[in-house]
Amino acid sequence: MSADCGVVCITGPFRRFLRWTPLTLGSGGSRDEARGPVAAGTSARPAGLQSRTMEPVTVLVVDDHPLMRRGLATLLGLEDWVARVVEAGSVREGAATGAAESVDVAVVDLGLPDGSGIDLVTRLRRTPGCPVLVLTMTRDDATVRACLAAGATGYVLKDSPPDTVVRAARTVLDGGLVLGPEVASAALGPPRPAALPAPLDRLSPADLRLLTLIAQGRTNGQLARELGVAEKTVRNRVAILLGVLGVADRVQAALLARDRGLLH
Repeated sequence: MSADCGVVCITGPFRRFLRWTPLTLGSGGSRDEARGPVAAGTSARPAGLQSRTMEPVTVLVVDDHPLMRRGLATLLGLEDWVARVVEAGSVREGAATGAAESVDVAVVDLGLPDGSGIDLVTRLRRTPGCPVLVLTMTRDDATVRACLAAGATGYVLKDSPPDTVVRAARTVLDGGLVLGPEVASAALGPPRPAALPAPLDRLSPADLRLLTLIAQGRTNGQLARELGVAEKTVRNRVAILLGVLGVADRVQAALLARDRGLLH
């Protein structure tokens, strides 16, 4: 990704093709002309979707800080594709305004006084045709994934340039997915493995495999053949494993493995 890249945009029903379209800020011309390079075979707008930017829309801005909220509302209100901007400062106000004002796109902060912005994302997405852009300072993987799971189609950090935020709002309005470069890998990469519960978290990968095989009913002879070691070695390793787990026998070890979710 080039240094001047403001956001990562995945277009086309991104649920089908996760193709990357960086959005770069042009030095002049219309915002359409400033749209960044698009990889061959992709479109800057999802196939089959008409651009809604020719028809002025209503934008909802939800943030509990009046200065931030009003500044963003003013910034968006300067765009020729925006008919009006409505504001809210809480989950309750955001949900009520979204339902009453026929909002076309919402820009939502996560830190709201009466609840999580993720809850508001879920409620706003129940309104047909209202995509949600999350604008926040929170960048941890779990929050990014939770927002996307709730239905957000954009996630950009508040320290992004103003034009990047405007472009992100317009892109989600047109049906695209926008992710700030700081959070794109968290959202699209493989999920991090969950930490094993105690006492399994004290076991090495080799011991975890041994415990799994024990729980599956393997005898010492079968374990020796499968692991490529002598039966005496198996007996020693099993004894050590039982001690680490704090159980008396193989049956208790198998039950512990099952109860801790090691067996699926």
